[in-house]
Amino acid sequence: MNYFKINIIFITMLLLLIAKNNVAQNLTQQQKWEQKLEKYRKQDSIKPPHSGNILFLGSSTIENWKALEHDFAEKKAINRGVSGTKMIDLFNYKERLIDPYNPAKIFIYEGDNDIALGWSADSITKVFKELFYYIRSKKPDATIYVISIKPSPAREKHIVKLLKTNELLEQFISEQKNAGYIDVYNPMLVSGKLVPAYYRPDNLHLTEEGYEVWKQVIGAYINQ
Repeated sequence: MNYFKINIIFITMLLLLIAKNNVAQNLTQQQKWEQKLEKYRKQDSIKPPHSGNILFLGSSTIENWKALEHDFAEKKAINRGVSGTKMIDLFNYKERLIDPYNPAKIFIYEGDNDIALGWSADSITKVFKELFYYIRSKKPDATIYVISIKPSPAREKHIVKLLKTNELLEQFISEQKNAGYIDVYNPMLVSGKLVPAYYRPDNLHLTEEGYEVWKQVIGAYINQ
């Protein structure tokens, strides 16, 4: 094979790689979610989840918790987080993210993206209520936990709305049976201040140190 042909092959492969990357970058949010849901479906078809397991649902804060299933392996935890979602998206995908499972406990985290996109505390809570009642109808024996919206440098400007949402979620869940509210907001503060080591450079997503706080706080509810 001569030098010219080698160059042609190399250039062709490079162009194909660039085209593939461009397609991936140009995927819509909806298409990315579809890919993630299909990935989860395939995982479940290969290794069906245990009945009575622990199901985690939510946005990127859940999906990025890479050690989650290992952290709670004894309880057969499964991570079904989907980055970029809001409470309404979780509700819209409920048949695919909730129905396939028969968990003993369900942990839900949403709100970061909702608030950043202008959703009010009342509207977020309203959608959560609809989601809660749906889960209760489908999984009557499951304990449902809602995790408070976490503090973060990237969301400090939304602090009033964030705290109001947490307040409304806690108020609603406290009136329900077989349910609980998990406060991760306050445990992530030290002397009332944010801890930089808990956050990645984007000042929103958590580091291993941040997830260690979550592990300790949420672990108490898993082991109840």
